[in-house]
Amino acid sequence: MSEIIEQKIIKADFFQKLIIKLNAPSLAVKTNFFRLLALAENAGLGIREALISIKRSETNKWLLIIIDDLINQLTQGLPFSQALANHDYIFKPDEIALIQAAETIGNLPKVLGEIADELENTQRINQKIKKAATYPVILLIFAVIAVVILLIYVMPTVVGLFPTQESLPSITKFMLGISGFLKIYRFLLTAGIIGLVLLYKFSYRFVLPFKIVIDKIMIKLPAIWGVTKTFHMYRFSNLLGQLYGGGVSPVLALQLLGNIFNNFHYKKKVLEIKEDLEAGFTFAESMQWSDLFDQILIQIIHVGEETGNISEVLKKMSYFYRDLLQTKIDILMSFLEPFMMAWIAVIIGMIVASIFLPMADLVNVIQ
Repeated sequence: MSEIIEQKIIKADFFQKLIIKLNAPSLAVKTNFFRLLALAENAGLGIREALISIKRSETNKWLLIIIDDLINQLTQGLPFSQALANHDYIFKPDEIALIQAAETIGNLPKVLGEIADELENTQRINQKIKKAATYPVILLIFAVIAVVILLIYVMPTVVGLFPTQESLPSITKFMLGISGFLKIYRFLLTAGIIGLVLLYKFSYRFVLPFKIVIDKIMIKLPAIWGVTKTFHMYRFSNLLGQLYGGGVSPVLALQLLGNIFNNFHYKKKVLEIKEDLEAGFTFAESMQWSDLFDQILIQIIHVGEETGNISEVLKKMSYFYRDLLQTKIDILMSFLEPFMMAWIAVIIGMIVASIFLPMADLVNVIQ
């Protein structure tokens, strides 16, 4: 009987976690949570009292459920890091590892503040990417709508004014064929595009050779390569510096980085560095011949290893790469915008030409 009750509780917890994961608190809410925890800890409150204090003013109902559970776990005697680990669908492995190390060393307020700082940096980068991508996306959507309207509704109406289509210009016949195809198969085409997007996501997640190829393109394609590399340099230096400063061992820190990195080639290289460290090599020696890392970062890490302040060196490099990443994003967007506008202008220009050329011929005939 007790086993049946226990199974029902586990099943209820599973569905509750699934619901919370689907309605996960936003990055801004999570950032505010860690920032308030850091402030409460600095004010002298214990972690349990800090959570009770945050609960009084928190308005996000899903985070309130998590806070309630964290308070219950702490009341039962579990450490804060273990309580967070039971909600690993919200809190990342590096955050849990940092807090676990901080509980051992005794610098939890500092670590909580660093986690909040990192989340704020991530939030700023995400906002910059969204802001930079908004204009091209809106432009593309309106262009697609305009093209569809011109091809499906305007062109057949105009061409229908002519008694025969044999004398129409070649470009008009070509566009008329596309118009007819869209009128008949537009729903099938829409379903096909959605299917391709879903197939791409499925393949990237579950088909390893496909993921390897796509990730290789991301670090080789000239337009995207700079952003991809700078992003991973920032994540590598920032997270490794945080984990080092928090007292996490280099091997465990690299293992966490390997779990966090999504790009296959960076993940593979980070795990190779971990194995080299276990074999007795240094960071600089393991990274020396890799084109995935900047030589300046390798040299700085070498200096940090020699002087014993690698944590501070990595943090300073993370600030450099954070600013460089924002610049790279701006450069990429400034490259994509005119490229997209040029293609849209070409497509709409062809449609307009296919409409007005036969009309110009008709005017010449009438004259």
